[in-house]
Amino acid sequence: MSEDYTFPPYAEKVQEAIKGFGGTVMEEYRGYDIRPLWNQNGEGYTGYKYLYKAPKLEKIAFGVGSFREKLMSYALMIWPDDDHALPVYSSYWAESAKGSFFIIDFYPLADCIRDLPYLEKYLAPLEDIYGRGLEQFPPSNVRSENWFRAAASPYLITTEADATKENQERLMSLTLDYLKVYSDLWKNEAPSPAEYMKELNARKEAIRKTFEARDSIGDTMLTRAIGKELAHLSLITQF
Repeated sequence: MSEDYTFPPYAEKVQEAIKGFGGTVMEEYRGYDIRPLWNQNGEGYTGYKYLYKAPKLEKIAFGVGSFREKLMSYALMIWPDDDHALPVYSSYWAESAKGSFFIIDFYPLADCIRDLPYLEKYLAPLEDIYGRGLEQFPPSNVRSENWFRAAASPYLITTEADATKENQERLMSLTLDYLKVYSDLWKNEAPSPAEYMKELNARKEAIRKTFEARDSIGDTMLTRAIGKELAHLSLITQF
């Protein structure tokens, strides 16, 4: 690691940004006591995860992990409650002096080709930001599992990049700009009819269960660091 290398200010900037949702820290989730996630320590690992409950949202899941102070893992997911049609905000960033691995997206709850108004309302506001992101980080075959592509929106950005200050600033900007669009949607969101929400909630649960079952990379790393029980708790609270 070079002497002038520093990790990006993801934790500080994202924590400040999510204050706008007015959330309160959750101590329980699905019957689990999640307070052990607030202070995680293991072999070569320190980290924390908090869940927040906010109006119109099931949860905001925010976590940071440090592996031997050489690799940082940052994650933010925002899940709407069952009355609101908002997409799922998803941000993941793994960073070291060797480079960055980055994902940002809004997972849609609707089949957007059958529900074009959903596409226009919830996803199209990302158009300009997405275009800038593609110019800075051209499409690459970074994460290509078929189930992941099935959950993703047309505005998915996933990339690997060199660990330069310029790239860090660009990735940080994409994270916060997507989050600003989500926050604006959230502020203006009203409950949708129960009949309309049935299919959307079914897709939301399918996204959740699929990630829990198949997104095993982070779970494996955490299991080695903090044990199976706490790693599993971290997984189910993320999704």
